[in-house]
Amino acid sequence: MKKVLYFFPDNVGKQNAGNKTRAIQLLKYLKGRGYHVDFASQKHEKFDKGTEQETIDYLLNNNLADNVYLLPRKPAKGNPVVYFFKNKLWDLIYYLTAYPLRSNIPTFMTIALKNAFEEILAANTYDDIIISYVTCSGLISNKSLLKGAKTIIDTHDLITAQFKYKKHFHLGVTFQDEISRLNKFDEVWAISHEEQYVFGQFSKSNVRLVTLMVDTDDLAEKTAVAPKYDLIYVASDNVHNKRSAEWFFEHVHPLLPADIKICVIGLINKSIPEKYKIERVAYAERLDDYYAASKIALCPMLTGTGVKVKVVEALAHGLPVVCNLRGIDGLPNKRLNGCLVSDDPAVFAQNIIDLLNDKEAYNLQSVFAKELFNNSFSKAVLYRELDAAFN
Repeated sequence: MKKVLYFFPDNVGKQNAGNKTRAIQLLKYLKGRGYHVDFASQKHEKFDKGTEQETIDYLLNNNLADNVYLLPRKPAKGNPVVYFFKNKLWDLIYYLTAYPLRSNIPTFMTIALKNAFEEILAANTYDDIIISYVTCSGLISNKSLLKGAKTIIDTHDLITAQFKYKKHFHLGVTFQDEISRLNKFDEVWAISHEEQYVFGQFSKSNVRLVTLMVDTDDLAEKTAVAPKYDLIYVASDNVHNKRSAEWFFEHVHPLLPADIKICVIGLINKSIPEKYKIERVAYAERLDDYYAASKIALCPMLTGTGVKVKVVEALAHGLPVVCNLRGIDGLPNKRLNGCLVSDDPAVFAQNIIDLLNDKEAYNLQSVFAKELFNNSFSKAVLYRELDAAFN
């Protein structure tokens, strides 16, 4: 039986972001193929610490992992002087010696986390080791502990682009740092064709396209009943979504019909002023039901990189998407893809109005949406690529 170690730093027990959806789908694939899976993550942050056992139970009870390791990133502080000399100082030395000083890419690593992960490596032998995010690449720096395992970095994103707005951004040093971290691995997983091209041009490692996947096996069917919502908008509260939501509600929303029905799902609701008459859902366990009750999906994205999970989810349901140019990042087709694209508020609003009023245009975009999803983001497509990666 193939044995896999998968490290993903975020709390998958709370599936409130697209990166966590990707992690769960990968775990489902691995267990579905009969692999032994050890899942490693960091211990939950203080405000979320009470959910650690819930996360472990969720993974084990749903047969998503055989063993779950939640690793300490930072030990308890206790005496500040002892803590500094025993932990903080060594972390600082590690940062200064392991990474270029002018690189804008942070490292997720601490000595405590690195030691805890290496204890897992020392006690086990794996066929494949998957690390999520280039910021966590240092976990496999001790090659003697790998024991011949194939190492894979699941990038999730072109991380250099995430920091281009930072003050004193150094493109050359930062991009070189990213490529150097990727080169530590046998294989690099890119989430989009664009990133596969960029990584493939500069990385010495094998670069494979392992894009997003939405499992439609139990997808809720749309009924003949008229949808409840005209627009559905799903978003977390990261800085890109906050900026984009502000743009939409300040510049686009006033141009829409007064009676338009909008459902907003996710933590982004905290950043949308109460004056807007929208239905707010902080968290939806089943997004399928909301997509099935909606006509059009929104993806106002002014900044950000990578494939947008909410766009792929909407396409899976045959929903046309109205978005900015950044909304189609990562899609293999930039036209005839189910998305109407504009960065101009008036055109953005008109695209929504046209879809709501023109049934023929709506149906055409819906067909494009389903075709793109089936050809590029379906379970069958991703599983073929993953089979090739693990064989």
